[in-house]
Amino acid sequence: MLLHRLSAAAALAVLATPALGQPKPPPELRSSEMPHLVVERAHKEPFRSDTVEISLAPASQTGSRVEYKVDVGAGDALVYSLKADLPVISEFHGEAHATKTVVFYREETAMAASHGQFVAPMSGAHGWYLANPHEKPVTVRLQLSGYYRPAPGLLKIQRPQKPAVKAAD
Repeated sequence: MLLHRLSAAAALAVLATPALGQPKPPPELRSSEMPHLVVERAHKEPFRSDTVEISLAPASQTGSRVEYKVDVGAGDALVYSLKADLPVISEFHGEAHATKTVVFYREETAMAASHGQFVAPMSGAHGWYLANPHEKPVTVRLQLSGYYRPAPGLLKIQRPQKPAVKAAD
């Protein structure tokens, strides 16, 4: 028989080849063969969820700018949702623990709502800078779920924003 004369590898190749006229089977991938791609990761602990209400003072006052950061490990994920009463200046960024390198993920000049998912490219403090450009208080509601520690948390920036330059009429 022909298969007896072929090597084992050649025989498997012949058997795995679809017969003429039959569709080729779809390719199969294993995430374990792609270590650089985080598709699934098991954790010993359940994920956490938190909701934080952040009050921003009017633009000309101390407390009009804050940062809210959480500690996220490299490859860990979180899902977030931010909603503000009025549009605010928002910047989503992270600072690596090891190198103190800062990575900017998203910058918006008038964010009223922002929703998304995030997989940390490095272990560090990741979060949002929020600034109120209005002369009345604004509340931002942040919802988080995932694998993170809620530290350092809310960081107030002690100096108010510089007043916006108004164009002459």
